[in-house]
Amino acid sequence: MENGFQGLRKQSVHRETAVLILLFLILVIAFAALVYACFKIKSLARQAESRAVAAETELAGLRQTGSALTQQLTELQTRLHHAIEDPVTHLPGRELFADRMRQNLNECDRYQFNLAVLYIDINDFNVINNALGDETGDAVLLEVSRRLRSCIRQVDTLSRLDKDIFVALLTQLSKPETAAMIARRMLQTLDQPIRAGEHSIYVTASVGIAIYPADAQDASSLLRNANQALTMAKKKGHQVYQFYQEQQPVNSQRDFVLSTHLMNESMLQELEIYYQPIMNVHSHSVFCMETLVRWHHPLLGLIESQEIFIHAEKQGKLNVISEWVLQKACKQFLHWRSLGFEPALLGLSLSFTQLKHPHFIYRVSQIIRELDFKPEWLLLQIKESAGQIGADALDKAFNMLDYLRIKVAIDDFGAEPLSLYCLKHFPANYLKLHPSMIEDIQQNSRARKLVKALAVLGDSLSSPLIIQGVSDEQQLSILSGLGCYLMQGRHLGEPCSEADVMEAQSLR
Repeated sequence: MENGFQGLRKQSVHRETAVLILLFLILVIAFAALVYACFKIKSLARQAESRAVAAETELAGLRQTGSALTQQLTELQTRLHHAIEDPVTHLPGRELFADRMRQNLNECDRYQFNLAVLYIDINDFNVINNALGDETGDAVLLEVSRRLRSCIRQVDTLSRLDKDIFVALLTQLSKPETAAMIARRMLQTLDQPIRAGEHSIYVTASVGIAIYPADAQDASSLLRNANQALTMAKKKGHQVYQFYQEQQPVNSQRDFVLSTHLMNESMLQELEIYYQPIMNVHSHSVFCMETLVRWHHPLLGLIESQEIFIHAEKQGKLNVISEWVLQKACKQFLHWRSLGFEPALLGLSLSFTQLKHPHFIYRVSQIIRELDFKPEWLLLQIKESAGQIGADALDKAFNMLDYLRIKVAIDDFGAEPLSLYCLKHFPANYLKLHPSMIEDIQQNSRARKLVKALAVLGDSLSSPLIIQGVSDEQQLSILSGLGCYLMQGRHLGEPCSEADVMEAQSLR
């Protein structure tokens, strides 16, 4: 019986052990299930968070796309409006002008009328805009458009193609001469100053004219030929109109040849410096020897300074040529002084645009320092008509030149509307009067009074006048009587080569 009892106890212990093991396994499985559930929940939470972030990103992208589309739509509406109407002058825009041109060309073909396109460029408008600001510039453009519009008929169209370029479409013309009459009327209406705020602004224009069907058979050719005629008009000066001429492509070919050859390194070897004296007629001495560049071109022959500099500026070669001229001329000037020929100054022509680069002024100072050339011997002659940069940049340039003790003359003074503006803001050492100011001084009493007044003005500003273009003894006598003593012109000395200068000095 005892054995039976022990057997029962063992079975009971085994059952308890089995139960415990089973409970332990259940607990392990439950724990594993709990761990798995937690992992799954975290995984689902991460997926949900990623989807939420993706959804937010997509939503932000949609918002950005919507904003961009709205902006593009606004810009498109603005462009379409500007294509129909110019925002500054409220004249017809490009698309409306092109549409009217197509209609008018069809009418000309049907009724055998002539049609004219006039390209009108407001000369040196960027000078006004840079000096006085966009608001004043827009006011000037608005007044110019009003005056030009008053010169044409209701059936004609006036549009603004670019910032300072207008185009007029004249239809139903019985003869091409009518276009010339309207061009003259446009130039005359711009003679009176434009009042913009506190400023009285003088503007000039150049006009190019092309006639349909004589000069072109389609709209694009007609516009292109009118633009070419404008280019020819600008070369002749301000307040000029010019009809298109078929030989103009020859000039374009010349421009191409010059521009291409300017890029060759050997070009400098074909240049030669000529010198023309500026005389002090009171002391009968050479005040300054001005440098003039000539290009002995292998195909086009002798090319003058003005044409060289125009193309050099377009090709970015102007500083290269100016530095070459400065080095060579300074060496020659020092050689003259060593031989006893001692002009007070050496003159070098520059444009205002060259002065906006401080590096160029630094190069000038570096060259004269390396050559042991005194800076007070150098006179930089700067054409006011080339003033295409802001007043702040010029002010810095003039201050730098003054610090270096390099003298400055405003060249062709009196030829541009901003002459007095230049005097007020830029302290020049000399004012080099434009030759047109004295060309009729023998007969024109107003010219004599004006030159005398400018001489007094120059002296009061410590900026004496230098007179250009003295052609005979009578002019010299009159100018001397008006208080002018620094003069230049063929009567006082022709431009000549280095060798000719030395020969002339040896004969003295």
